[in-house]
Amino acid sequence: PLPAVPIPSPHPLRIELFPILFMVLCGVAFLAGVPLNCYVLFVAGFRVERTASAVWFWSWAVADFIFIIFLPLRFISIFIKELDTTKVVSSTVTSFHMFSSSFLLTALSVDRCILVARPEWARYHSMPLLAFKMVMGMWSLSVGFSLRYGDLWEYLHSPASSSMNFLVGFLIPLALILIPTFSIVLAVKLRRNRLIQSTKPLKILLGLIPTFFLCWLPYHVFSLLQISAMHTGSVWNTGIAFACVLTYFSSCLNPIFYLTVDKEFLRYRQCGNAWNCQYLHEERIHLAGTIGSP
Repeated sequence: PLPAVPIPSPHPLRIELFPILFMVLCGVAFLAGVPLNCYVLFVAGFRVERTASAVWFWSWAVADFIFIIFLPLRFISIFIKELDTTKVVSSTVTSFHMFSSSFLLTALSVDRCILVARPEWARYHSMPLLAFKMVMGMWSLSVGFSLRYGDLWEYLHSPASSSMNFLVGFLIPLALILIPTFSIVLAVKLRRNRLIQSTKPLKILLGLIPTFFLCWLPYHVFSLLQISAMHTGSVWNTGIAFACVLTYFSSCLNPIFYLTVDKEFLRYRQCGNAWNCQYLHEERIHLAGTIGSP
């Protein structure tokens, strides 16, 4: 047999930079994601009007907050391979967040499409209680998909799990989101539907949809490629680690879109609080009466 050819090891400085960069990115995601999602939870839960949209954003912020708060476990499970418990908990939380986020994004997209296509019908049927019941159902499905077998750690890294996660948690929601959204946009462009008055409710989807799918695409790619035993080594493990970190940044970007695009959050930011909003409303009425009086 031919003698084994020694493979030159990578530069030691480059090896040391990867853990440092990984820790910095994890720290940024944690320090940014926790306060942003807490602020969204506070505003959506106590300061804005109780609408179906507020329920969607509040529930998604809950999922993002749970995901972010367990980030240290993901960090530990990547660098300390012997701790099986942290791996199981971290993978379970990641799976729950993946499914719940994809389901919530699908529901929010359908809700916004209905709001644009049938505004009168949505005004009378899009109720917060119905949205909350749907959220409970989607969370139950997410928990069921995340806790479906006894030997969870082995199953989460099996080919069947990777394929199902990709289909149910990524590909199918992508199709369910893009088909109605593009149909409505195309109808507006071609002026086929006279009931469509404005596409502003779809504006927030332009940020949420690309953020979710671009941040989770590397994770699914590495999960599918991990089935093959050919993909091993330090570079491969580094790619998996950074793909996991990218999923956490989606939880940091989502609150930014809520606070900067959605009209209810913008109204709260402009008014500051409920008392100030009421004061401004009364001032507008007073000014209108003053201008209208002789």
